[in-house]
Parts: sequence; C-alpha cells; structure tokens
Amino acid sequence: MCVMRDVVATATGTAELPIKQCYVMLRDVERYPDWYPDGAKRVTVLQRDDEQRATEVDAVLAAVAGPLRKNFDVRLLLELEEPSSIRLVRVADGRGDHEALTIAWTLRSLSESSTEISVEMSAHLELPPFLPIDPIAREAANGFLQAALAALAVSASES
Repeated sequence: MCVMRDVVATATGTAELPIKQCYVMLRDVERYPDWYPDGAKRVTVLQRDDEQRATEVDAVLAAVAGPLRKNFDVRLLLELEEPSSIRLVRVADGRGDHEALTIAWTLRSLSESSTEISVEMSAHLELPPFLPIDPIAREAANGFLQAALAALAVSASES
C-alpha cells in the first residue's frame, strides 16, 4: 500500500564560474543526461521558444539514493528567470496526475567568477509509508547538485 507523501530537499554549493555561464548550462535540460546520467536518464524536447531553447520536455528521471533506484516518466515545463532561476515543473499528462514534482535551481552571483547554486527538489508522491524518504530526497538533491558542479568545473577548466 502506498500513501501520498510530501518531500522537500535542498542542496547548495559554489561554482567558480560567472552566473551567466552557470545559468546557460542549467537551463539546457537536453544535456542533463550528459552530465548526470544516473539522475536524468532521458530528456526529449517537445517545445522550444523563439531562441530554440527547450520550454517543455518529456523526461525519465531517476531517484538514486542508497539502494533505491526508481525511474519517473514526467513531462516538465521550464520556468526561467534569467540569470537567477530555472524551475522544472511537472505537468499532469495522464501519468500519475495526482503527483507533483518541481526541481528548482537558484543562482546567486558571489563575484564576477563565482556563483552559489542551490537545487530544491519538492514533490508530492505516492510512496510506501515505511520508506525513509527524507534521507533519500537529500541524497537525490545532492546528487543533482554535485553532478552540476562537476560539469561546471569541467566547463571552467576548458575556458
């Protein structure tokens, strides 16, 4: 038996790149599987804006925490506030319409070449009541953050 549970987890770190470069990489959701294949299994763009940036995607995201490995097929809308916020918000599309998921990136410039990055994952999911979800959610958020910081570090070393 599963019950509806609310889950929220946040992870924060620092990238040694200007905020604009961090924003550009994090808004490019098509590339998430390139730098975080454990958490973003697949991203297919459904709609683009006038600048050819993704605005709506189908994705297979994975909760990867300890022994837990669960894939989630989701449709996501991108809500962008350049250069400080990228929100991926689940759209009801017939696959678990009662569930909610938001992955929110918040960027804050610390200097010309340093950016604080926070990722908050919030969800309303149908889960087993005995599952210790808080540590799993923290590990999932931290996995996304650490993968992003590693990809940004590679980008910084290449520039």
